[in-house]
Amino acid sequence: MTATILRNGQWHLASEEFEDAEAIVVQDHRIIPMDPILLEDSEEIDLNGLHVAPGCIDLLANGCNGVNFCNEVSVDSLESMRRWMTAHGTTTFVPTLISSPRESMTRGFASIAEFREKHPGICPGLHLEGPFINSLHKGFHPAGYIHKMGEADLAYVIENKDVISYMTIAPESVKPKYVLELLNNKIKLSLGHSACTYLEAYACLRAGVNNVTHIFNAMRSMVGREPGLIGAVLSNEHVYASVIPDGKHVHPAIIRFLHKMMGNRLYIVSDVQAVAGMQHAPGSFAVGGNEIFVDSKRGLIDTKGALAGTTISLLDGVMFLVERCGYTLDDALEASSSTPAKVLGLREYGRIEPGFMADLVIFDDDFKVNYVIQNGFIKNSMELTL
Repeated sequence: MTATILRNGQWHLASEEFEDAEAIVVQDHRIIPMDPILLEDSEEIDLNGLHVAPGCIDLLANGCNGVNFCNEVSVDSLESMRRWMTAHGTTTFVPTLISSPRESMTRGFASIAEFREKHPGICPGLHLEGPFINSLHKGFHPAGYIHKMGEADLAYVIENKDVISYMTIAPESVKPKYVLELLNNKIKLSLGHSACTYLEAYACLRAGVNNVTHIFNAMRSMVGREPGLIGAVLSNEHVYASVIPDGKHVHPAIIRFLHKMMGNRLYIVSDVQAVAGMQHAPGSFAVGGNEIFVDSKRGLIDTKGALAGTTISLLDGVMFLVERCGYTLDDALEASSSTPAKVLGLREYGRIEPGFMADLVIFDDDFKVNYVIQNGFIKNSMELTL
């Protein structure tokens, strides 16, 4: 592959080799240091001071670009999601399947496996958000599919572990012995949609669970005599947590507090829904049989007023962290790339380092995307809209 030299950018989350570099190089899908020998036969792009950061990594995406993966479990849905995600600076994404019947899960596993063969590195796997959660904190999940994990469920999940990126479970819905068996089979677990006590959460974290799904949403509130799941997270220095940065799910003051308490263990997810990217968004749409309303003030809500996702990209979330939550740009970018990469163990993603995958988003001071580099392939803003 011909090398592409990127000059005069503002490098973010870069290793020492690149901190003060005039240029970085993309070749053979990787980021490499500048070498004079490359000048003979390379394309050069002068970025004129644009920001260059690792591509965003979204670990919770329900849908976008007019499709919802839960409703339309197919490779075509994933392709449609990929196009919108890439155009908005997200180079890696994890599709979410909310609480669903077994046949939808089976189709989801097959679709992910096929899509990954076609697009290596773009989709690590599926996020199973349920059905092993607590119906008291179900959010917009259809109640009829929520249940506790049984032996047959355990065997089914383990059978499909190679296409599962991670699972969100409620500790009270999965027996401790099942939690251990899932972890022993290298299935990443995240706690959420839960009314668990502090002790129930603590037992899971001590067993090896190290992630929490959209903290402060769809979980028991923390009170003085029962810290619950939130208290367990804040008292454990080895646990990551995602937060939805749209200004509706969690107040900016709480995100500032969480960042102060957790540092770079707090990361962002979009929780994006199908209406993102639609030129003419409908007044409502359905997810898993539930009607979701598009409210200009409250956002996406179901018939009971429960929040039901967003219309943001992760780069929108980065801007929100900087403008509303007091983050530095580098801290916000870390929450959208480096930390999600650590959560999933993606060792060659989320940093600008020699040998890392060439997944980059290049944007201006207004967070407008000018270029996206995905798996080493470069597209400018015009090409991204095609």
